[in-house]
Amino acid sequence: MDGDFLMSFMRLVHLSDLHFGTEEADVVEALVGVIRRAGPDLVVVSGDFTQVGSAREFRAARTFLESLGAPVLSVPGNHDIPRFNLWERFANPYKKYRKHIKDELCPVHEGRGVIVAGLNSARRALPHWNWANGAISESQLEYLAGVFEKSPAKHRVCVFHHPIHDAVNVPLDTRVFGARRAQAALRRLKVDVVLTGHVHHASVTTLGDEGHKTVYLSASTALSTRLRGQENGFNIVEICDGELDVQVFAKGLNGFEMTETHSVRI
Repeated sequence: MDGDFLMSFMRLVHLSDLHFGTEEADVVEALVGVIRRAGPDLVVVSGDFTQVGSAREFRAARTFLESLGAPVLSVPGNHDIPRFNLWERFANPYKKYRKHIKDELCPVHEGRGVIVAGLNSARRALPHWNWANGAISESQLEYLAGVFEKSPAKHRVCVFHHPIHDAVNVPLDTRVFGARRAQAALRRLKVDVVLTGHVHHASVTTLGDEGHKTVYLSASTALSTRLRGQENGFNIVEICDGELDVQVFAKGLNGFEMTETHSVRI
């Protein structure tokens, strides 16, 4: 076995809901500074880079990512599908995302005993009045199983935009088509950590039993002025040989400051 997997350790910065187009320059500057000081192995962005999916917003998001000084794994959010250009929304909904952010919609990053896999839960349309909701298909779960089963990594992380679990005090009702099937698949695949966004609300929820626990970790909006009861924030996640440490950061008077810590045996 590759020595890369003899010991597992990875430091992730988890960002979500950047919503470029609603950002403030001083918040962007503060966020870049704290991420660079954290020195993550990987920055994970769980969707909504933009507000309306415009080229200008995507260019700003790209500039931001390039300033972080770390590898980035990302998935789209519902706001990354064009809002006003209906032709593009239906004919080529991820055209700008693929051009400016990442061509792959379900990316994978592997190293140091940890594998991180993303799924795209955003959809151009849904059988529901609210197209901001999400979906996870059976074919996506089959793809995820294939990715994980081929990897010798000790710990498994999954990323998508919409939360599929019931988090406490979430200020937004969200429906994800296929959520129950996805939760069952993640439990069956022994996924250790699930990183999501969408609700602009940081939360840590542990599901499972003594056989295996999965930590569902949501992040607040990193940059947007569209707050929902929490300040701008992000998470630092450290995975080390069966231990998960989460640090929740929120913007205060002196920039981004750690406000909560959580430790879970996984």
